[in-house]
Amino acid sequence: MSARSYRTGRTRGGFFLALAFKNLSRHRRRTVITSIAIAFGVATFIWMYSILDGFEAENDRNMSRYETGDAAIMASGYWDERDTFPLDMPVERTDDILSQLDDEGIPAAPRIAFRGDLIVRYDPFPEDGSLQRLFYGIDVERDSDVFALSEAIEEGRFLEPGAEEVIIGRWLADRLGAEVGYPISVTTRTRDGFHQIMDLEIVGIFNTSNPILNRNHAFLPLEVADEYLEMRGAVTGIFLSLPGTLPAQTDPEPVRALLSDHEGVEVLDFHRLNEDFAEFMEFENAGATIVLMLLAIIAIVGISNTMLMSVLERENEIGMMRALGVRDGEIRWMFVFEAAGIGALGAIGGLIFGALAVWHSVAIGVNFGALMEGVEMDLRFDDVLYGVWDLPTMLLTAIFAAVIAGIVALVPVRRMLRRRITDSLRHS
Repeated sequence: MSARSYRTGRTRGGFFLALAFKNLSRHRRRTVITSIAIAFGVATFIWMYSILDGFEAENDRNMSRYETGDAAIMASGYWDERDTFPLDMPVERTDDILSQLDDEGIPAAPRIAFRGDLIVRYDPFPEDGSLQRLFYGIDVERDSDVFALSEAIEEGRFLEPGAEEVIIGRWLADRLGAEVGYPISVTTRTRDGFHQIMDLEIVGIFNTSNPILNRNHAFLPLEVADEYLEMRGAVTGIFLSLPGTLPAQTDPEPVRALLSDHEGVEVLDFHRLNEDFAEFMEFENAGATIVLMLLAIIAIVGISNTMLMSVLERENEIGMMRALGVRDGEIRWMFVFEAAGIGALGAIGGLIFGALAVWHSVAIGVNFGALMEGVEMDLRFDDVLYGVWDLPTMLLTAIFAAVIAGIVALVPVRRMLRRRITDSLRHS
């Protein structure tokens, strides 16, 4: 190709590109309406992804801060049977393991998890009754090194080592009509399978950002649980706090290497401890994919309709351009650039409104209190859910909208270019 022909080709390409964007102002109303539709889809998708990411992050924080820590040491096979809370699959030699962890400066908190019936009786309670709940015997002195439960006491006080007392959540306390100082009884089975009853006094009521904890969990000193459940110093799990910005980013490998000589135990990372929620998030991400498909449909329908009307209205113009020697490929690219311009306008608007929506969700949050009132689901977030910034997703969504807009313009243009030039020139 000669320098002249190259310059001519480049000039022609620039001319048709400029003409394509000039055409956007020729049909302002149609351009604006289609751009608004695309902007709405882009902004909705960006905001929804921000909320989903915030939902996942909040769940991870609440799981780590109140239930699982960053990792856990459990007996081999215990996690597979966790729904039954078996006491006959404990971690033995607890003191030896804790000593090794202390030497390495790894915060650790042993716990005994068991299921039991919480029994209340009329006077001082409003009525007799019982509820099946989850109970945890916790090491009062170590627990705050891993968990934030002690910071969530709303009424009364935290537990004291060896005292026959219990703390319960605010939701449970309100349902039972319980107050600090009220007595409760707990019936359960020991490690050896015998029936056992514990008489405890409520000394504190906690209110965390984890509603599951507030509804279903009660805590008592580890020494009391060990004695009544005949655990003989064993625990159901030792939970760890590991270095890392997020729970899912922590590395349990040093702990695995440290405990390699302990038979019958395994170190579970946060991903394993959180696998049930991960499956739930896969379902949620599938929902996000559906929204993305809806966004694509909005772009396809909106742009196709806009470009179809534009092509039909300009059939005579297209025929004249072809008669003057304009190549079909140049006409095709002109309409692609025009459609992509509409998509770009919508994408930019979607980015702006989406960013504003994300800013609001990050700074102020979205209050789902009214929606979640009376609903008992395994969702580990409080009434207010905060979003997170995800700039790569925001940019990719905008680019996707613009690209789709350009691609779908090929359909009506291709149909028009199949017609003979004389037929197009007859069109009026």
